Amino acid sequence: MTSVFWNGRATLGEGPLWDARADTLYWVDIVAGVVFAQASGAGRPRRIETGAQVGCLGLTDDPRVLVAGLRTGWHLLDAGTGDRTFLADPEADRPACRFNDGSVDPAGRFWTGSLEDGETRAVGRLHRLDASGVHTVVDEGFYCPNGIDWSPDGRWMYFVDSRADVIYRYAFDVESGAATDRQVFVDTSSLPGIPDGLRVDANGEVWCAFWDGAHVSRFTPRGALAERLPVPVPRPTSVVFGGPGLRTMYITSASIGLTEAQLADWPLSGSVLRRTADTPGRPLARFHSAREVPA
Repeated sequence: MTSVFWNGRATLGEGPLWDARADTLYWVDIVAGVVFAQASGAGRPRRIETGAQVGCLGLTDDPRVLVAGLRTGWHLLDAGTGDRTFLADPEADRPACRFNDGSVDPAGRFWTGSLEDGETRAVGRLHRLDASGVHTVVDEGFYCPNGIDWSPDGRWMYFVDSRADVIYRYAFDVESGAATDRQVFVDTSSLPGIPDGLRVDANGEVWCAFWDGAHVSRFTPRGALAERLPVPVPRPTSVVFGGPGLRTMYITSASIGLTEAQLADWPLSGSVLRRTADTPGRPLARFHSAREVPA
């Protein structure tokens, strides 16, 4: 059964992140440039203003610091003070582009997709940021790069291009960070809505939120649709596993673009939902940065 974790109204809620060290859920409102932080038992979230659009977050080895993909590039973000330490901006020469979703791989690298604001041209890129600060364009030619995660054994990397209605799968090498042999894992064009953020559970099954589909769906490691869970928001954006034993699924959502009539019909739009997961998730990897946020 789905319940409400945060009954707010984010414009474009995204990027949920669970940190078991602080018993805290983080998520973002992309267009508002805000990171939210809420302990599982707390009543109201703490707001962290970033001063720019913020597409995604990752944990780091320091529990007070996040790695963030902002409109102005990658930064280390002090979750207590909001202070930022600039790392790099691979999209600096493309002002119409911004970071979207991102995730940390099993070896501690931060992967981030970028897109053009209009999402009408396939100029999006898949970036990899290493601990040393070296960054690489691993792949390109996407409309709306989205959810990124890995199989439990690290052999496969999943990646969404929302506007193409597809979840891709790469062969992944944990040691080198190479993602090769991109193939279609699931063509989602027959399902309601658009594939958005995703996470892989402990059994290696892929959970994906479907924008304008009002559902979160589970796919087997072979790409077969195994389950479709309806949610009380039309625009769920992403999922993450958290809570005790990683048995709570948190679901972010958006209210952007909905009419007053739609908001009346879907009053939880923009909220964060939760539900008990039959299969637990996996602990999120942490970005190993060579830089530090000044104390």
